[in-house]
Amino acid sequence: MKIMVADDVEAVRVSLQAALEAAGHDVTAASNGRSALDHLRKRHFDAAILDIWMPDGDGLDALRRVRAEQPGLRVFVITGGGPHLTIEAAALISEAWGAERVFVKPFDEADLVDELLRPAKPG
Repeated sequence: MKIMVADDVEAVRVSLQAALEAAGHDVTAASNGRSALDHLRKRHFDAAILDIWMPDGDGLDALRRVRAEQPGLRVFVITGGGPHLTIEAAALISEAWGAERVFVKPFDEADLVDELLRPAKPG
C-alpha cells in the first residue's frame, strides 16, 4: 500500500514511517500540510495519515482539500492537541470532514498499521 505520512515532529514522522515500512508499505513523508498536498497531487496514494497541527498548512486544511480533490482516498488523522481547538473538537471536525479514524498521540503504531488492513469504512 502507498501511504503519505505528514507530521511536523520528526521523531513521530520517522517512527511512523519505520513502522509502516516494516509492515510492507511504501511510505512518503512530509513535514507540513503544503508538502503533503504537493505529494498527494503528484502521485497516487492508497491512504494518507495527517497530523492536525502543523506549520505551513495544517492537517485540517489538508484534509478538507484532499476530500475535495480525492474523495476516495482513505485518510487517517493523528493529533496531540494544538493551540486552537481541544483534541475532542479537532477529532469531531476531522471525522465530519471525512477522516476514517482519529488517533490521539501517543498511540500504538501497531493499531494504526492494523487499521490500514481493515476494509475502508463506507462513506
